[in-house]
Amino acid sequence: MASFGELKLNTYYLIQVDAESDIELVSVILQTKETVLLRSYLPQAEDFFKYQDEPIFKLVEEVDEETAGQLESLYQQQTVETEELYEESEEE
Repeated sequence: MASFGELKLNTYYLIQVDAESDIELVSVILQTKETVLLRSYLPQAEDFFKYQDEPIFKLVEEVDEETAGQLESLYQQQTVETEELYEESEEE
């Protein structure tokens, strides 16, 4: 079983942190002596710490930068459309 400390900096991964969680797109943005700082990208960016020796329930796959960008752009487009609908409903 992989651990968070095995993930490489500036590399995108699809992971599942436990059996009940959704699959997340994450990357390691900082490593300390004991922890890693991860950024989860979907549906919105969120940073969180994990211990380096903490196991990852399931490392689904390493994702190339192009695919990660495509995933992010899908959510950014959806967010913009949602914000536009919200603004239109406030104006009425």
